[in-house]
Amino acid sequence: MEPQDVDEPRGPVLHIVVVGFHHKKGCQVEFSYPPLMPHEGHDSNMLPEEWKYLPFLALPDGAHNYLEDTVYFHLPPLGRDTKCVYGVSCYRQIEAKALKVRQADVTRETVQKSVCVLSRVPLFGLVQAKLQLITHAYFEEKDFSQISILKELYEHMNGSLRGSALDGSQVFLGMSLSDANVHVLILVKLILLEKKVLFYVSPVSRLVGTLMTVLSLFPGMMEHGLVESSHYQPKSSLSEDPNLAASVSGAEEFEAVSASELRGDGDSRGSPSSNGAEPLLKPPSRASPESSESDWETLDPGVLDEGAEGKAPAVPITVQPLGGQGAVAQGLLSGLEEDQYGMPLAIFTKGYLCLPYMALQQHHLLSDVSVRGFVAGATNVLFRQQRHLSDLLIDVSVPRTELRRPPT
Repeated sequence: MEPQDVDEPRGPVLHIVVVGFHHKKGCQVEFSYPPLMPHEGHDSNMLPEEWKYLPFLALPDGAHNYLEDTVYFHLPPLGRDTKCVYGVSCYRQIEAKALKVRQADVTRETVQKSVCVLSRVPLFGLVQAKLQLITHAYFEEKDFSQISILKELYEHMNGSLRGSALDGSQVFLGMSLSDANVHVLILVKLILLEKKVLFYVSPVSRLVGTLMTVLSLFPGMMEHGLVESSHYQPKSSLSEDPNLAASVSGAEEFEAVSASELRGDGDSRGSPSSNGAEPLLKPPSRASPESSESDWETLDPGVLDEGAEGKAPAVPITVQPLGGQGAVAQGLLSGLEEDQYGMPLAIFTKGYLCLPYMALQQHHLLSDVSVRGFVAGATNVLFRQQRHLSDLLIDVSVPRTELRRPPT
């Protein structure tokens, strides 16, 4: 038996993090369990490079205007992991004079902190319900050095969420279409077209709630369609990465064919041509990691039209069997876990981002050449003013009949 990887997380929750606002240093991580950086203590402020925006996502712009709020956000994967990290942050602020133990660096009249859960499963509403209770209890201690409750939260959530299925109603907990003051049909079409869609409203809880509710209308999207939604490698120009065009377009998945081949002209209809060319369609060079050749069936299209005579043989159709109703398998091209109907659609892949909340420090992503498009949310007014960076800016606070498009 192979030894177990010591870095393998024990459950769906990766870290419990506390982010606070320092009067000189700004937003910073004050506590993490387990530590975010190996060989560092739980009170270290150091962050992985991929997660350098974490403090600004957990403690959003304009947080001082609200006593409490909730944020959903996405982080890119670390190291060997390939899946998006889902974050839920509960923010609160209290008066400094109410603290039982006041540390030396508390110099302002109020104390602002967020308690975050970073997990591998998109159970936003379920995690929020549990996290809100713990955040209130943590603040009621009035002594932020009491971290035992946060360690207990980590153990409890890994135990309670371990068996949570992503195909149940728990994924949609707290989402309500009646609260989404937007043109739903227009948004669905724009997302299918992979346009640049920016949501804007304050507070953050209303923003992320509206955005995620719209995405929940796409079958399977919340459960399995967001795993690549935070994959970005910012580049200032295409010349910095010669492989960028191929990775964004996904050209490595397809064979180049001529228009005549697509129409089936000449001798290129599913068989090698006279000049030794390959068949019209080729099977992928790599098999699905979840299956082997014995798991696949090849069907002759001729059986679909037994009465047709004199026609050239068509290309065999390869299908992947599923285990039963509700079963999922990894898609050939998308890499997502798909059901028998091919859902979820591979929208948030290959540089099309989903960022429920964007901090001002991530502003450069809107114009980065490696980002094909996005569905993102923001509360800072600077995002609203620079409408040329998006195809559609949606101010959730205005009546449903007003969709504010950027100038052409």
